[in-house]
Amino acid sequence: MHSLLVHLREATAASHATLDGAFGSLDLGTRSDYVRFLAGHAIGMSPLYDSFQNFVTDELRMDCPDYLAMLRQDLAALGVDTAQLPAVAASDGLTAQGSGYVVAGSRLGLAMIRKGGYWGRDHALPSAYMEDDTGLGIWKAAASHLKENVPDETQAARQSAAAVAAFDTFRAAFDASAAAAVK
Repeated sequence: MHSLLVHLREATAASHATLDGAFGSLDLGTRSDYVRFLAGHAIGMSPLYDSFQNFVTDELRMDCPDYLAMLRQDLAALGVDTAQLPAVAASDGLTAQGSGYVVAGSRLGLAMIRKGGYWGRDHALPSAYMEDDTGLGIWKAAASHLKENVPDETQAARQSAAAVAAFDTFRAAFDASAAAAVK
């Protein structure tokens, strides 16, 4: 039997690669792509945040950073009203563990991305969302928690489908961010 972490990694590999390719196509050294990156995250985080927060507070027993507030603050500093961003619905079948795996894992990715720099930091507008370090601790705790969980086949399938749904939600958010009125 495999841990839930192994199931989630295997089930989401293609979705993860597709989403990385989408967001990775942006040049974060330019203002417009940086704004689109943050807008895409705000659009995608919105329907997932409650589920993610439940995972962090209820299952990991940790404080959950308010990533939505960070994104609103960052985008406001760039002249973007998040209330005017398009909305996407969460894909069907979300669970706290599925959302937790995707959102917590994205924090690891953001830590790597910020090492390369981004427009906001280069122009004296560092991003609270991208500079947040608490997400790395959440990812480590999530990975440990998911490694300890050895689900049966039904649970593994449900949680794997939920993680794919979370990736699908972020993919829809990336697509929607193209239509966002970014300055």
